[in-house]
Amino acid sequence: MSTHNTAQAGTADSTSVPITLRLTTEEIEKAQVLARQDHRTRAAFIRVMFLRGLAAYEKELQSATA
Repeated sequence: MSTHNTAQAGTADSTSVPITLRLTTEEIEKAQVLARQDHRTRAAFIRVMFLRGLAAYEKELQSATA
C-alpha cells in the first residue's frame, strides 16, 4: 500500500531542518523495510509516520477537551 498521495506527507521545503532521533535497531530495520515497500527513503518514511502520529495525537487532544 503506497502512501505517496497522502496530504500529510507534504513536500520538503527550504525551511526543513534535520533532527536527531533515537530508534532501536529493530525499529530502524522495520522502517527501512517499510520505506522500501513504499518506494521512499527511510527519512521520508519516518517523516510521514511522524506527521500521521502528530495528526492522530492532535485529534486525540481535541477529543479529550471536547
